[in-house]
Amino acid sequence: MRLILSLPVLVVVLAMVSEAATQSDPDLSSSIPSKLKELGSALEEKVRAAIEHIKQSDFPTKTRNWFSETYSKVKEKFKTTFS
Repeated sequence: MRLILSLPVLVVVLAMVSEAATQSDPDLSSSIPSKLKELGSALEEKVRAAIEHIKQSDFPTKTRNWFSETYSKVKEKFKTTFS
């Protein structure tokens, strides 16, 4: 889902960069690949940092525990009701 949303954003950014390059300086168009590489690297670092932050937070642990407890309660309720 995120990839689907990020592709149109990338296309818009590329269009903006290419228009800015053609309007301001023709030599700038040769540096577009390096600028895109820098943009990609910065974006990758931010995404990795966000994923690490999520992994280290308590939210996944609490969510997993809540689902486990709820599943156990529902399972026990079905067991007592249908036995």
